[in-house]
Amino acid sequence: MSTRSSPNALRRLLLVRHGLPDYRGGHAGDLWPGPPLSPIGRIQAAQAAEVIAPLEPLTVYASPLARTWQTAEIIARTLGQRPRAAPDLREWHRCESLHEVAVRLSRWLVAWLRSDEPCAVAVSHASPLLAVLRSALYLPHAKWHRTGQPNHLEVSSADRFEVSMASVFELTIERDRVAARCLFHPTPRVQHAVRGGHVVRLPRPVVGHGEATECVRPGLLHLVGGPS
Repeated sequence: MSTRSSPNALRRLLLVRHGLPDYRGGHAGDLWPGPPLSPIGRIQAAQAAEVIAPLEPLTVYASPLARTWQTAEIIARTLGQRPRAAPDLREWHRCESLHEVAVRLSRWLVAWLRSDEPCAVAVSHASPLLAVLRSALYLPHAKWHRTGQPNHLEVSSADRFEVSMASVFELTIERDRVAARCLFHPTPRVQHAVRGGHVVRLPRPVVGHGEATECVRPGLLHLVGGPS
């Protein structure tokens, strides 16, 4: 079992997107409770749980929407835990600006950093998870959706992370260094889901525009309210 950390120790936050939802009920993705997990989504979540378990996180935090909560339950069950609701991890609501999403997720990240957990899981949605990554890495919070341009990685950050459903990203945080890397994409790898179907996206290694799997930055979390 992991022990709790000292203030200067390495911190690890595992970011997990929910598995593939079942949109057959016609639920809107940004309204509670939203669609539940599909059978494929449950398989994806179980795959993610196998990757996470050896890292022994102390807590599994989750957006309270159905698809994220069910993903978190599968992960937490593997760890012998129960998930903990974290409303700030909820989906980007249609009435929110990108700035408001960034503020909300920065607030959650800073609150976690002020705890003493050495390792935890955050189960959320693509937009909030990218906001966490950008805040931790101190990168600009710019728009990433490019409607009608299928050759771009539409759900990706400035550093080209592709947050597929049930993917696992690891943030490792030290006083003077923050690193993010992709640990896992499930099978099948699904990037987008629409009501009635889903699109399987594979990496597109275009020169200068390929998918990134790791990013290392100076530790600047004190600039967004984190411990110095």
